[in-house]
Amino acid sequence: MKFLFPVIVCLLLAGPAAAQPDYPRHYFRNPLDIPVRLAGNFGECRPNHFHTGLDLKTNERENLRVYAAADGYVSRISISHSGYGNALYIVHPNGYTTVYGHLNDFYPALQQYMLQQQYAMEQWAIDLTLPAGKFPVKKGQFIAFSGTTGGSTGPHLHFEIRDSKTEHVLNGALFGLPITDGLPPVPKSMALYRPGSIYEQQPVLLPLKKTGAGYQPPGEVAFDAPELRVAVLADDYMNGSPNTLGVYAMKLYLDNELQASWALDEIDFDENRYVNAFADYRLKEDKKGWYQTLFRTGGNRLRNYTYLNSRNGSLDISDGLPHQVHIELSDAEGNQSDVRFTVTYSGGGHEAPAACTMWKAGKSNTLLTEHISFAPDAAALYDDICFRHSDQKIAGSKYYSNSIQLHDTRIPLQTGSKLGLRLTRIIPFGLRSKLVFVHHIKAAALPGNNPQDAAAAQYDNGWAYATVKTFGNYYVSIDTIAPTIKPLQKGTNFSKARHLRFSVTDNLTSVQQFRAELDGKWLRFVRSGNTYTYTFDERCSRGRHTLVITAADENNNTRKFSLDFTR
Repeated sequence: MKFLFPVIVCLLLAGPAAAQPDYPRHYFRNPLDIPVRLAGNFGECRPNHFHTGLDLKTNERENLRVYAAADGYVSRISISHSGYGNALYIVHPNGYTTVYGHLNDFYPALQQYMLQQQYAMEQWAIDLTLPAGKFPVKKGQFIAFSGTTGGSTGPHLHFEIRDSKTEHVLNGALFGLPITDGLPPVPKSMALYRPGSIYEQQPVLLPLKKTGAGYQPPGEVAFDAPELRVAVLADDYMNGSPNTLGVYAMKLYLDNELQASWALDEIDFDENRYVNAFADYRLKEDKKGWYQTLFRTGGNRLRNYTYLNSRNGSLDISDGLPHQVHIELSDAEGNQSDVRFTVTYSGGGHEAPAACTMWKAGKSNTLLTEHISFAPDAAALYDDICFRHSDQKIAGSKYYSNSIQLHDTRIPLQTGSKLGLRLTRIIPFGLRSKLVFVHHIKAAALPGNNPQDAAAAQYDNGWAYATVKTFGNYYVSIDTIAPTIKPLQKGTNFSKARHLRFSVTDNLTSVQQFRAELDGKWLRFVRSGNTYTYTFDERCSRGRHTLVITAADENNNTRKFSLDFTR
């Protein structure tokens, strides 16, 4: 196995391996009245985030009754077309908060309060903090109906337990919920890395097969670098559910001595995006899966590594002798599986890397040319990169700048960075508020939304600026097209209809504003993706009415739609 990249050794203070937290067990009840079966578990790797709760199956149905997991009071309700959708938060006297997401409706008194607040504020998407005495609840009290709102792909209940003081989300499977799980994790493959940037090498991928003693690669491993780093692709399972789940913890041993370990006991939301360094993002983008690392790169600040040796998890095999590697995988119920193999340093030469501009993790980096201004901060990179870019002049009526390529979309960024592109055409004053960076944004990066092809940019003295969070191709264009408003029902007589529905989409960016007025008064429409729905109620009496819908995109391109109808 030949790897031809330079060695970069990063040092980290080592610490002891952590024990499983002593969370109160059996204080919280199952928030459903059906057995717990998981569609997703705590800490699963997701696009740009760890999964921060337990996804409880609802038998593929909506509107199951949801119950308070313990005594407390409703402290917050939030309504959104993305993320948790309709969510309810309960603070408990033992210092924890439970969260219930993707709900349909709340229990009647709370639902009525929410509706009153929406009409008072004349907005559907709200985030309300409630005083302690307003909506007290008892353990087992009915609080809501389950659903599939927000960034949900199917009916289920998203359930979280948080530390009320820190707002860190905790692994709900460690609180003694009635989870039936006798199945250990299943390691499927491992990736082997040399020292140096993970982005400047191709790891060796070795399949893992079940044997009597656990899992192992095909034969002994001869490795041509004096240090070895390991990542593992694995899934966990539970009884009664076909879904793949995430692994709770891993430990790495060399010759029976602990070298690295991590456990997903809790997640700080400020560190959630570090999933892009915890797992090899590039392999995921190449559709190889989530290879979770047992080492830490220089720009990874995730605190869930419970122990790392002085080499940041790298294994010293430089003596050329056979070494025994043992990887222990476990789930929250204590089920365990093991990977074992023998590795030997085989020697070999190291070719010098090609000349390039090396951008260092942990340091600010700058690209400043005649046409580009780009300066990621010191926290942006997870590992060093041999930075590349291109700058191409392109003719055409839609281009207002050169087309630039910033490095590789498969290399992630932790923080947003201000990108500036010099305009190559004079922009009339009236169009300066209509600039966009054309850059495809995948739906996976926008839970609950559809993909979009551009984002609004700001004009400043002949340049266009916007904050970007990914490498890739960018150019400046103009967006003067307002969103499209399309009725999803025919005719104008709705005397027998239950709903009014409209599809509202934008050609480049996203719909930022939506307002509906019935006979001049604000009317509550519920958003799901690009669909907006009003359910007929007492606010629309029998007779003739006029509905006016106004929608605007990120560049404030605005369209109005008027409908005269009979109810």
